[in-house]
Amino acid sequence: MPTLLHPIYLPAELLEALAEKTGEFWSSPKNETFVIEAVRSLLKPAPAAPATQPAAQPDNGYQWKQVFLPEGTKLRASFGRQSYFAMVEGEQIKYGKHAISPSCLANLFGSGNRNAWKAVWLRFPGSDEWLLAETCRSARHAAIVRMLGDDQRETPQRSHAASERTGAPNKSAAGRDISRLNDRPLDKGSSDKNDTRRNSHRRRRAAKHAHNNPR
Repeated sequence: MPTLLHPIYLPAELLEALAEKTGEFWSSPKNETFVIEAVRSLLKPAPAAPATQPAAQPDNGYQWKQVFLPEGTKLRASFGRQSYFAMVEGEQIKYGKHAISPSCLANLFGSGNRNAWKAVWLRFPGSDEWLLAETCRSARHAAIVRMLGDDQRETPQRSHAASERTGAPNKSAAGRDISRLNDRPLDKGSSDKNDTRRNSHRRRRAAKHAHNNPR
């Protein structure tokens, strides 16, 4: 590799610091090697930053009816235009050093009859948006309804497929068979009606015969 002979001037204090680092005298030719390595390190590209893994969903938190508040969730309520805050720590809601409930937070000040769902605002970890607790409950309720609705729609389809595999009649076919049986007259009832007609006819014949042939 060709070498360019061009002087580079270094401050005296820098040479003295280099000498203390390498253990060589400041004017020693051996310091040239350390200077070259330092320049090469400076020219190397910076290593790529390691890919960050997405943060795991915390398991700790406070279960408020249908709404789960993960650890780190902030709660806010206000009274007289003054806001006060609490935070979920572990499995508790902490206001200062005290563990409280959402209802207690909503009624720390005032008359004590406020609905916590309509008075408490929530800010979940990683979000800058405050949401009314009632809004979070409605969204969670809608998600549960959709989930249960999908399960109910799938159940009849699975039952129909199972009946086709086993050869068993489905519910609608069984219902049609029962309806046809209910519409069909019973044999015993028909027989009783026929016997009644014959007996009545015999009595009329006997009465007519007695009238025409008096003793």
